[in-house]
Amino acid sequence: MSIDSFRNFIVFSELLSATIGTIYFYKYKHTPLKYFLFLLWYITITECIGWYARNNSVLVFFDKDGVSYNLWLFNLLYFILFVVIFMIYLKIINNSKQKKIIKVFILSYILISIINWTFIQSFAFEMSELPYVAGSIFLIITIMFYFTQLLKSDRIIIFHKTLLFWISVGLLLFHTGTIPFSLKYNDYTVFPGIHKLYLIIYILAITMYLIFTFGFIWSKRVEKID
Repeated sequence: MSIDSFRNFIVFSELLSATIGTIYFYKYKHTPLKYFLFLLWYITITECIGWYARNNSVLVFFDKDGVSYNLWLFNLLYFILFVVIFMIYLKIINNSKQKKIIKVFILSYILISIINWTFIQSFAFEMSELPYVAGSIFLIITIMFYFTQLLKSDRIIIFHKTLLFWISVGLLLFHTGTIPFSLKYNDYTVFPGIHKLYLIIYILAITMYLIFTFGFIWSKRVEKID
């Protein structure tokens, strides 16, 4: 299977996850996870806009050599994704100390992003490597906070029916697996052949969205998350 086929399947898996999440929205509409559905649709729409922009030279920036870039769409996407996901966990985590740490993560991530775009990497022409890695590390720690809370709660006996558990598993798998590649993301567009490493990222992404989809279907309806 070609890399383009994997890329197309990612978009399909994103759309599938967002669609199934919409169908089963009644299960979690009264919880902070309702904002997660917004993120899934935002991801799907951004992927479609990015594809159209790349192929029609709209919503792109051109460098001095006339090469077009639509990376600003995805830099903005990841910035919003991390902030909103942190906010979701902030509403769900009960431990006051851990909530303070998550707030520090949010402020730190925003500050790192601003510094990166101002002094280190171009918002328009480069993927934001440092903010992504920092955000991923912060998110992994935040997910560990949630798992710890889940282990100590009565819901541990039905953890497999908990939507946030599956969302957390998907996020943990993807971000843990992509951190090493994200450190040199921009090099992948420079050296021919190294783009094959994208396959690992694509497989992780597809797996993550399929886990989300399974979670929407398998999870029980909840009015609130303890």
